Formats: sequence, C-alpha cells, structure tokens
Amino acid sequence: MSINIKVLNSLAFLVLFSVTAYAEMDIETVTIVGSQEDVAGSATVLSNEDLTKMVDTDIHKVLSAVPGVFVRSEEGYGLRPNISIRGTAPDRSSKVTLMEDGVLIAPAPYTSASAYYFPTTGRIHAVEVLKGPSSITQGPSTIGGAINMISTPIPEVTSGSITQEVGSDALSRTHVTYGVNSGNLGALLEVHENSTDGFDSIANTSGNGDTGFDKSDILAKLRYTSAMHELTFKYLELDESSDQTYVGLTQSSFNADPRRRYGMTKYDQMNNDGEQTSLAYVGDFDVFTLKVTSWSNDYHRDWFKVDKANSTKAHGVEDGIDEVIAAANAGDTNAQAILDGSLAVTVKLKHNNRFYTNEGMQLSLSKQMGNHDLTFGYRDMEDSESRLQSYECTDQGSNGNLSALASCSTGFTGSNNRLRVTQATAWFVQDTITMGDLAVTVGHRSEEFDKTEWRWDDGVPTRTQLNSSYPKNSSGDYSTTGLGATYDMSDDLKLVAGFHQGMSPVFGGDAEQADNMELGFRYSKDMRALEVMYFTSDYQNLVGVCKNSSGGDCDAGDTFDGGEVDVSGIEVSASTILEGNGVSYPMALTLSNTSAEFQESFDSDYWGTVAAGDDMPYLPDQQMTAVVGFVKDTGLSGNIRIAKYGSTCSTAACGMYEKIDSYTFVDLSLRKKLNDKFSLYSVMENATNAEDIVARAPKNGARSQKPRSVKVGFTFSF
Repeated sequence: MSINIKVLNSLAFLVLFSVTAYAEMDIETVTIVGSQEDVAGSATVLSNEDLTKMVDTDIHKVLSAVPGVFVRSEEGYGLRPNISIRGTAPDRSSKVTLMEDGVLIAPAPYTSASAYYFPTTGRIHAVEVLKGPSSITQGPSTIGGAINMISTPIPEVTSGSITQEVGSDALSRTHVTYGVNSGNLGALLEVHENSTDGFDSIANTSGNGDTGFDKSDILAKLRYTSAMHELTFKYLELDESSDQTYVGLTQSSFNADPRRRYGMTKYDQMNNDGEQTSLAYVGDFDVFTLKVTSWSNDYHRDWFKVDKANSTKAHGVEDGIDEVIAAANAGDTNAQAILDGSLAVTVKLKHNNRFYTNEGMQLSLSKQMGNHDLTFGYRDMEDSESRLQSYECTDQGSNGNLSALASCSTGFTGSNNRLRVTQATAWFVQDTITMGDLAVTVGHRSEEFDKTEWRWDDGVPTRTQLNSSYPKNSSGDYSTTGLGATYDMSDDLKLVAGFHQGMSPVFGGDAEQADNMELGFRYSKDMRALEVMYFTSDYQNLVGVCKNSSGGDCDAGDTFDGGEVDVSGIEVSASTILEGNGVSYPMALTLSNTSAEFQESFDSDYWGTVAAGDDMPYLPDQQMTAVVGFVKDTGLSGNIRIAKYGSTCSTAACGMYEKIDSYTFVDLSLRKKLNDKFSLYSVMENATNAEDIVARAPKNGARSQKPRSVKVGFTFSF
C-alpha cells in the first residue's frame, strides 16, 4: 500500500518542525497503558494537568490532542460523541472500545455499542488512548483502539476542591470533590452539575426556546488498603435532560442562519438516567499480581424527536425528515416551506425509549519470570437492550405554530417492542519478552458470544404476544493475534513496529474484521519529544449499522456489508518547552493524515451508491491541532489552541449537499494562580466565531460548530 504525496508532505513538514519543537511527555502510571514509553504500539496519555489547561468539558476538544483520532461534532457540547480511531466508522463511537477505570461503559458493548451515554468529561481526571497490537488486551472492538477515562482518584490526604464557572448562554458548572484518607480507609464524594440554555434558537417559538441541557453526576468511592490487598467500591448516579434534535438544516436555511432550528423541533428532547457500580480488588503477592473487578451498569434513555416531518406525505413531499431536507436541497419549494413552517402538515415524533444493562466480571493475572512479563485476562459478561417505543403527533399550522402533542399510533410492535441480549466471554494472554534493547510483545485474544432477540406484537407496552418469527439466536467466536516490538536505538530513540488482527462485534451480522500494521519511532530528549507512526488497516468486511443519526433507507439496527476497505495514514505528535526570563513556553503539535477507500463497487440501502475508490464517509484526510502557551513565575498562564480538519462527506457518493468543507476552530484560555489554593480562569471557544459546517447528520442536514462563547470561573482547593 503506497503512501500518497499528502502524507509525505505532512511527514516532511513535521520532521522540519521537530528540529525546534519537541517536549518531554507528561507520563504517569495509568490503568491500561502503564508507561507510555514501553508500550509495543501507539499510546497517548492526557494527564489531569493537560485537561485543566483549556478547562475542557467537551471530549471532542480533549481528543483533538491525540493523533489518529477524529471526532464528528453533533450538538456542540460533546454529549454524545462520534469517535473514530484510525479510520473506524465514527457513528456513535460504536467501533471503539470505551471504558471508565478499565470497565466497559457503552450502554451495551456487544448488543448495542452505540455510545448514547458517554462519561461527563468535566469530571474526568485523565484520559488514555491505546492503539496498535496492545489494544487486543481490551476489546471487544480491537481494530482502531481503546479509550479509557480515568475518574477522580481518592486523594492521598484528606482534601477537596470546588470549581465554579458561568458563561455564555446561561452556562453554569459546579464541580465539587471531597476525599478522606485515614490509615487503611479512603473515600471520595464528587458532584458535577452542568447546564446551559444552548446557543441555537427555535423558529416560530416564543422566547426562541431552550436548546441546551442539564446534566448531573454524583460519584462516591470507598477503598480499603492493606500491605498486600486493595478493595475499592465505586458508585455513580447520572441524570441528563437535553433539548437536542437530530434535525439539521437545508443549505439555504444554513446560509440564512446556521444556528436557528426549525420550529417543528420544539418538542425534541432527550432524557436519560443511570446507575453504575463496581467492586475492584487488587492483590499484590510475591509471585504474581491479581486484579478482579465486578460491575453492574443500568442505563435508560428516551430521545423524543421528529421522525416524520410530513407524516401524511402531503404536498407531494415524502415523510422522513432526512428525505424532506434532501428534497428541499434539490429545489423542492414545498419541502422547504414545510421545514420553515409555512405549510400545514402533521409532524410525527418518536419516543426512542430504550433500557440497557451491562454487567459482568473481569480479572487479570500478571507475573514476571526472568525476561518474560506475562499477563492473562478473562471477562464474563451479559448486556442487553430493551425497546418500548411509541409515537406522538403535532399539527403544524401554516403560521408555524404547533398543536399540543397527542398519541397518534400505538407503536410497541416489531422493532419498537423488542429485547436483545448477549452473553459474552473473552480471554487474552500477553507476553513481553525483553532481550537487551529489544522487547517483543506477543498477544492473543479470544471472544465468544451468544445473542438472542425477542419481538412482541402487543401494541401496548406489555410482552405477552411473542412474534411468531422469534426468538432468534446466533453465536460467534473470533480470535485475534498481535505482535509488537520496540528497539532502543539509543537512550533517546526507540523504534516501534506491530501487527494485529482486529475485530468489532455486530449484533445481527458477522463481526467486522481487519488486519492492522504500524511502524514508527519515538524520540525524547530533555525538553523535546517526537513520535511518528505509519499505520494500515485492511478490512475484510466493513459493517455498517443503521441508526437514526446515520440516515439511509433502512431500519434502525439492521446491518449492511461495506466490503473490503483499505485505510492507511501517518500520525505525528511533537512538542517542546522553551524557557527564558522567568517564562516558559510549552508548544505541542499533532497531525494526522488518513486515506480510507472502499475497494468494491455496490449499491446499498445504508451505504448508498459506492464506487471502488470512494472515500469512507466522515473521515477527513487531514487534521491538525497546535497548542502554544506561556507560564510565568507570577502564576499567570495562557494557551491558544488551533485545530483544523480537512474536508469530507456524509456519504461515499458525496453529492452536492453532502460535502463538509474543511474547517478550523480557535480556543483561548487564561489562568491566574493567586496562591496555592485559589486560581481564576477564563476560556473563549471559537474565538473567530466561525460558522462552518462541521457535520451533516443525518446525511443531508447541515450543522454548525458552536459559536464564540466565553466562560469564567475559579477553583478553590482545601
């Protein structure tokens, strides 16, 4: 597989830059990565210090510092991210292994991996991203990699902190932690509250309507520690209400006002709540180390939103919201009038009401024998998704006013009244063999899962009339193998190479599989660091899963084969710290160049019309993030972040109104440390107030990035 000219140019630029722009990375011991320098693959650790520089509460902004990771924006706040690692399909982050403290946190990682729940970024202490052959120790998705969010740790001494901020669009955020540590016992209580009225307005609505969210997390930890044993209990309660919509804008509407929603979306709202508990044991014995974790996650969400913008197909216009937007983009004046609220139609909204469970047990056993560092892992779990979904309708008058909501069809049949359950077991073994300057890591992972689906035809939210075609059962077993190596060319330069087979499970279809390779180097000396990685992923069978967010003429949950796809690219990260006259200037640059092309031509209700050589949707060919800051001895510090994303499309065919041009955002931050306990800060996001399209989701509806916004706050430690 050849490297294109853009890749070579990007690499040449970074090599020239790195002559004066390296920095020693801030490495700390973390849950799955350990020492970043020793990983037989690519890994990035974002420490708590990194996260507090820009006071990020949006995971999109956080992950912009990681090469090879792309995040498609949706509502501007990062509530439900769409994350891609090394060319995996980004939709709802379903092809990425997501964890908090090493525990899978997707609502149902095997049954329904779409991440409609994501940990609240504002309370996360650190983030680590693992790519390459070492990712097979995580799973179940092992093609792109894994992301692990690390929650606030129990402090070493009794202490606490308060962060309070306010900002644009009635933003308010309160983050309070208090932890105690007394002998063998430690505990932590954490509260995070975040709300805003939102930056969009809603047409034909008194007061322009709320388009923001109200999100609350309460976390508690209790830990017992002895000389050889540690036992930690963790409990998290979460709640969110957000006035968000799936409905984007036609191009003409976007040009007129990119931050004004259609009036028919006034009732759109997501409500979710959940509980997570875990009990983790670590035993440090003389001959081995044992880690055992059991967990139980329950999550419920009801996203009530426009499904049919013209449910009676009046005025010669189809009913699906994406179809109406597509027709308006194509010049249908009636379709545009329906969206604007100047034609009377019936609008049908759907309760995407779903209940999830995710519970299980996992263990790892580690032992060093001579020059071997062995780890064995095992996981046994069950997850489920239950749907009880119904509809309500509202009549939109020719003046754009909406009537009160009323039940307009029973629902509760077929896919709207179903239960899916997966029982899965997985095990892995990994051995790192050190032979002088050479370290070779060999790993193997095995996955087995049994899946069952039931559907009922009750027509009401009960389950007595089982559909005659159900239950349906399926099973699968997959094995993946990885080989990685690092070689110390010198004290400062390390070569890295690896190969691994990757897999991503799909409910209702064959698992997605790909062969992955990477080759690169890491350089670190004094205040400078540089890492360059070339990677490839050759998909045998790219799999698409129909979702409301993806569009397409398909039923949510159906799977579609995208055939063979070749992905390749270059990832570069470089940083340095310059010092002089009582001021230090930290600088960092990450750059990714990715090519992802279909290798076959076909027509699909999900993928659309695909020709061999077409690019995969929603994967920009280039992206770059640069951060430059200053730190004074007086306690004053600041940063500027510039992120640029290359152009892409919402479909492989890339029609006129499916293009997403390149866009840039600029963020600024300033912090003043008054003393060891108290500091003030301010942040300006999208300082240029750019109005670029950052997504078309579902595929025809344009969405803008968040406008210029300002927040100010303080942090007090005690």
